[in-house]
Amino acid sequence: MDKNNVLISNKLNKQSKGGNSMIKKLFATVSTLAIIGSALVGGQSAFAATTAIEGGSLSFGTQPSVDNFGSVTLNGQVQNSTAAVSAFTVIDATGTGDGWNVVVKADQFTDSANGLTLPTNSIDIDLPTVTADTGASELATISKASGKIDSSTGVKILSAAEGGGMGTYNVDANNLTLTLQPKDVKAGTYTSTISVTVTTGP
Repeated sequence: MDKNNVLISNKLNKQSKGGNSMIKKLFATVSTLAIIGSALVGGQSAFAATTAIEGGSLSFGTQPSVDNFGSVTLNGQVQNSTAAVSAFTVIDATGTGDGWNVVVKADQFTDSANGLTLPTNSIDIDLPTVTADTGASELATISKASGKIDSSTGVKILSAAEGGGMGTYNVDANNLTLTLQPKDVKAGTYTSTISVTVTTGP
């Protein structure tokens, strides 16, 4: 082999080695770009989340109670005797929005030992005052009333409209007033059963 052939052969070998190196660098660069490209592509995952909500009950949180009326000594004039209805709470945790009613009703005052009665429609209840706890339906969904409780129906002192009254409501202490007219009253010890109930329905 002559010198010229040897030189050409060496040059080709060097070029061949250099070419392999460039190819490797090219592959490395392409691979790096592929990784960066993958990182730049956005992604989104969606998951279904469920929860079960069960209804509770309609109830008095704090139970109402009624005191005895004060004693009266007849004087020939129209006289009044009062009794207090304690503060109480109404809780509608049913989750139905069916509404509710609070009714106060009294039986006729009777002195069974002596066969005496007081006239019906003699006991009045004042208009109640109500506040709502945080998260409860608006107070505008609840109507209020006063009136005579010793009647056939009593008085629906609170009424939550359909779709309202959901949550907890605080009812302030209230007063009952017994009105005695001398023409109707004989001396005796009279008893009445007074009930305070909460029921579903507007």
